[in-house]
Amino acid sequence: MKKKNQMTIVMLMCLGIFICMIDSTIMNITLPAIQEDLHTTLETSSWMLNVYTMTIAVLAIPMARFADMFGRHKFYLVGLIVFGLGSLLCGLSTSANFLILARFIQSLGAAMLIPLSMVIAVGVMPMEKRAIPLTLLGATQGLSTALGPTVGGIITEKLNWHWVFYVNVPICIIGIAACVCLLPLKQERRVEAKVDWGGLILSTTTLFAATLVLIKGNNWGWYSEKALTCYLISIVSLILFIVIEKKVQDPMINLSLFKDRQFLGSVLIVSAGFVFLIGVMVLLPQFLTRFQGKTELEAALLVTPVSAAIFIFSQIAGLLVKKIGFIFPVILGFIIMGSAYYLLQGLSVNSTSTEIITLCVLLGTGFSFIIATATIASTSTFEGELLTASQGVFSMLRQVGVVLAVAIFVGGLTNNINHNQEKTIQYATNQLAQLNLKEPERAQILQHTKDLLHSNKKQPIESQQLSKKQIDAIVKENSQNILSKMPAKQREVAESLVSKQVYNEVMKQQSEIKDYSKKVNDYGADKISSSFSSLYKTAVPFVFICALLGLTFRRTKKKEVATV
Repeated sequence: MKKKNQMTIVMLMCLGIFICMIDSTIMNITLPAIQEDLHTTLETSSWMLNVYTMTIAVLAIPMARFADMFGRHKFYLVGLIVFGLGSLLCGLSTSANFLILARFIQSLGAAMLIPLSMVIAVGVMPMEKRAIPLTLLGATQGLSTALGPTVGGIITEKLNWHWVFYVNVPICIIGIAACVCLLPLKQERRVEAKVDWGGLILSTTTLFAATLVLIKGNNWGWYSEKALTCYLISIVSLILFIVIEKKVQDPMINLSLFKDRQFLGSVLIVSAGFVFLIGVMVLLPQFLTRFQGKTELEAALLVTPVSAAIFIFSQIAGLLVKKIGFIFPVILGFIIMGSAYYLLQGLSVNSTSTEIITLCVLLGTGFSFIIATATIASTSTFEGELLTASQGVFSMLRQVGVVLAVAIFVGGLTNNINHNQEKTIQYATNQLAQLNLKEPERAQILQHTKDLLHSNKKQPIESQQLSKKQIDAIVKENSQNILSKMPAKQREVAESLVSKQVYNEVMKQQSEIKDYSKKVNDYGADKISSSFSSLYKTAVPFVFICALLGLTFRRTKKKEVATV
């Protein structure tokens, strides 16, 4: 194949990876707009996100296997068609259930495109030049994942959420035309094998149960009956899968993959890397909008440096891996990401844009070394069926890392917020006890505080003040009550004085309530915003510990690296 065509095909594969990975995070910013427009519950809306990641995780391995059996290029073309159709249906959605179905169709296409993009791109290059497509594909994966919230925020603000999906359609059409022109669709080599139905069913069951409990565990409870059932199904299915795969002639996954230290290291570091990347990309925009009062677009732009850093440093990381091997880039990547997490533990409502941009640059830089190393290492020296199988497993575990990140960080944040809300309510109760108010009034104000605290307002507490009309009504009512207890002859003389005294008391109460609201508001904002920083503080040592994963490559010889 001509060199010009080789690089054109690699860029076509980058296109496939880009549209699939950007759609895994592009809805993070747009979800509130979709929820408001379609009038959906938070539970229903979450499935618009989860069905995409879950389907890719479950079906990446079977789709990669079927591609070997029926033709990789044809499957890639079908993947583009399915993804484009799913995107069109997502844009046309007028109900939550239809959008979830459309996202499922879209994710079927993504489950084909993601592993095959890697396999086809690597396959068009000779073994000694694999680092070129792998570096480009690794950079594209990280860039598109981090760029998703920014693109979603811009499109939603300038157009509407429907266009978040519509933009994929012309891209897919261009990709389909390029496939027809560039890829040898006729008479391509296929693997003669029977479908491993047992492996297919058991692998799907294992991954479905595992990802389902990761997604729903926070709501169900990690030790609930439903969660325990998922654990049991996943473990039993996995054991049966391993037993069957060792015996069948044409297994769904060749288990010898996991004997390759280079491949094993790649799946470990890519899963860990995505956990720590998504842990920031999902939560940081929420912090910026809720506690710093940023618009969705402003929040998206502030996290854009993550994408820029990945795009720039992935190229450098790819060259570094080729020169010195895998160990040092992995260790360096996790140390830099750990530095970003160290800065995140100081996150507060007073954090400046410069501080946010700095930690985002560090995060993207660190991740670029991890994704570049993992992508190059994932192919090892595999060819043929093993190469396809490796990318199916690699894609699956990368998506599991995304699901795991959401489960860990969203679950941890929810627990932190609930704990700090309770602290804020206790603080509010103590403050109310010092006010000269009747018990029913205290109860009413406390309930108002609780309602605001559990709402999605950008500030946890707002001042509850009476209007002039309400104040006049209260003054009139209280004055009449006092005057009714006086002798008739004194009422006319005392009326003006009583009204003035009552008015002063009411205004004093309003001043006290205003001070109370400010104190509780400041306390609550500080406490609840600290839910984010304390979460990242807990994660800091784990990021640095993951640097040790670089040692999984310690027996990889230099000459093996040079042929990647």
